[in-house]
Amino acid sequence: MQTSISDPAHTTPIYSLSEAAQIVRAPSTSFSRWAHGHRFKQRSEGAWGWSEPILTGVRQGRNFTVPFNALAEAYIVESFRRAGLPMARIRPAVEVLRQEIGLENALLSERLRTDGAEILIENGDRDLVVVRNHQGVFRDVVDQYLQSIVYREGFVDFLRLPTFERIEVVVDPYRNAGQPTVARIGVRVEDVVSRVRAGEPMADVADDFGLEAAELRSLVLQAA
Repeated sequence: MQTSISDPAHTTPIYSLSEAAQIVRAPSTSFSRWAHGHRFKQRSEGAWGWSEPILTGVRQGRNFTVPFNALAEAYIVESFRRAGLPMARIRPAVEVLRQEIGLENALLSERLRTDGAEILIENGDRDLVVVRNHQGVFRDVVDQYLQSIVYREGFVDFLRLPTFERIEVVVDPYRNAGQPTVARIGVRVEDVVSRVRAGEPMADVADDFGLEAAELRSLVLQAA
C-alpha cells in the first residue's frame, strides 16, 4: 500500500490556487507565495532576492494546479501563523527538515509539532527538538495545534476543518474529489449551502439532508 504522500490521490492537482486558499482560510496572495515563491528586497543589501516555494507539487498555470498534499501543507502553515509563528521562522525550519533531516514533505510528517514560537520535531526518544537550531526543549502541550489533522503511516491523510464548530467537515482526497464534505452524510458542503442560497427554506434543506438546524446554520455561516 502506498503512503499518503505518494498516493496519486494526494499528488494529483485537484484544486485551483484560489480554491485551495479559501479552503484553508489563507490569504490568496500568501498561498501563491508559498506555492511558487516570490521576489523580495533584502534589507541589508538593498538587492532583490528570491524566496523558494514551501509547498510541494504545485504546478504552474491555471485551473487545477494544487494537489491535496500542497493544500495540507498550506493548512499547516496557516495554522502555525495563527498560533503566532512568523514566516521568518517557518521557512528556515522547513529547509532544515528537508535538507538535514531528509523530509521533502516535511510539513506533512506526523513528527512535526509546534509550540507557537518555534517548529519542533520528535526525535527517536519522542523528545521535541527545535528544528531551526537543534536545541532540545521540554515537551509541552503542543499537540493541540495539530489535533484537526488525521495521519496515516506517519503522514497527513485528511483534514478536519475546525471552523465548522457544530458539525464535522473533512477535506479528504478520497471523498468528493477533496471538496469540503459533511463527514456524517458524505455530502459536499457546497451541495447543501447552495440550496439555501437558492432560496429554499432552511428547515426543508435540513430535513432533506438529515441535519439539525444548528448544523445547517454552521455550514451556511462558515461557507459564506
